[in-house]
Formats: sequence, structure tokens, C-alpha cells
Amino acid sequence: MPQLKIFGTVYDRSSEPESAFQITDTRLIRYTGTEESVAVPDGITEIGAEAFLNCKQIKAIRFPDSVHTVHSNAFRGCESLTDITLPDSLTHIGSGLFCGCTALRQITLPEGITVIPDGAFAACPSLTEIRFSEHITKIGMHAFFRCTGLTEIEIPQQVTELGRHAFGSCERLTKAVVRGGIPYLFMAFSNCTGLKEVILSPGIREITCAFENCTALTDVVIPDTVRKIGWSAFSGCSLLTHITLPDSVREIDSGAFEDCTALTEVDLPANVKCDSSAFLNTPYGSQHSPG
Repeated sequence: MPQLKIFGTVYDRSSEPESAFQITDTRLIRYTGTEESVAVPDGITEIGAEAFLNCKQIKAIRFPDSVHTVHSNAFRGCESLTDITLPDSLTHIGSGLFCGCTALRQITLPEGITVIPDGAFAACPSLTEIRFSEHITKIGMHAFFRCTGLTEIEIPQQVTELGRHAFGSCERLTKAVVRGGIPYLFMAFSNCTGLKEVILSPGIREITCAFENCTALTDVVIPDTVRKIGWSAFSGCSLLTHITLPDSVREIDSGAFEDCTALTEVDLPANVKCDSSAFLNTPYGSQHSPG
């Protein structure tokens, strides 16, 4: 009787009835079984949308090398899934793929994946490690939203788009390094209340609402490609005491540093256009009237 060993568990193919897999051509439409360890049948090329939705008992999944596409929400709500190895053949993953997989600990993305779609790993609080492919160019909206197990993150150089709330509310994140040439940083790290250090690489031109309510933030490096500090960019960063803005900055928008209640020192470019509310409710704002 043929057996497989998956993540240390012996899995007997014969224990899984064929009826547990609803298959059309080479697409797995739906899994209805009750096993904790599942081997996707050989020859499958696509995992359909919601194929394993809310299969709360599954701990491990094995894929054949034929799989190239996994559609939206395929594993959403698989609360017991701890480890999964995605096949090297994979080139496309859908939105919400692992959303709500609360036991998922780590993920390695195959080289063929270039986009991490919206909400792909949202609400995965046990996720502590992400291994990005060097070919990733886009991280979508809410991709890692509320991944509270993450402590450090480095966005690779080749990433040119980082979606809204991509790492929003990652409350244990302490350090973020953005190496990508991302022109517009918008809401990417809002409400990361444990974030202390931010390093932004050249290429960013505008920062808007990106670090709102990062209440532990004390250290920020802003590159000399930034031309605009947009609305609420650093609002509510209550431990930020000093900020140096490079000469490239031409505009500081409304509420950019509002409620930064410890901010006493600001190095401003000579010809910057500053909104009257940019430093509202800060020690610096109460002593200066930048105009």
C-alpha cells in the first residue's frame, strides 16, 4: 500500500477517497475530505478559488510539480495549516490565498512568483518568516496586514509597488527596510505600534500616511529622492523627537507630523512649502510657524 511522508507524518494515499477531490480537467475545484495531511493528486495544474476554504483540520498539504496556478482564497481560513511548501512550478497566486491561516509559521515563495496579491497573508499572526523571491516586483494591498508575528521586514530592491496597508497593524514589527524603488509610499506601515526604526532607500518620491500611529518610532532615514511628505505621513508618532528632511523635499502636507507630541527638532529645507497644520500639536509646531 503506497505511503508518503509529509512534514514527518505518514500519509496513506488509499485513506483519501477519490470523491474528496472535485476535479474538472486538470483543475482541483474543491476538497471535501477530512484528513489532516493532504496530497493534491498528480497532474493537477490549477487549484481553484476557495478549493480548501475553511478546511480547519488541515495541517499539511503536498503539491505535485504540475501546479502552476493557485486561485484566490484557496486556503483561506485553514486555521491548522502550519507549514506548506509551494512547488517550483508555481507562477501565479490569487488574492486572499492564506488569509486567516492563523497557525502558518513561515513561507518561501517560488522564483516564478512576481506579485504577492492583495490580502495574500493577511491575519496570519503566527507568521514569523517570509522569504521573498528575487523576482517579486509588487506587494499588494493588505498583503501582510495584521501579521503580528513579524518583527523585521526588508522589502527587496526590485519591488516597485507596495500597496495600502501592506504591513499595516503588524504590531510587533520593530524594523522596516524599504530597498525597492517605490515612488509612492502610501499607508504601507500604518498602525505598526512597535515599529522603532525605518530605513527608506532612494527612489521614493512621496510619503503619505505611511507611518501613521507608529507610536514607537524613533529613528527614520529619509532619502534625498523624496519631494513630498504627504498628509498624515508620520502623524501620531508620539516618540519621534527629531526629523531631518533632505533638500529634495518641496512640500509638507496637512497633518504630516500632527500629534508627534515629542517632536522638538526639525531640519527643514530652505524653500519647502509647509501646510499650517503639518506640525499641529507638536512642541516644534508651538514654537515655529513654517510657511
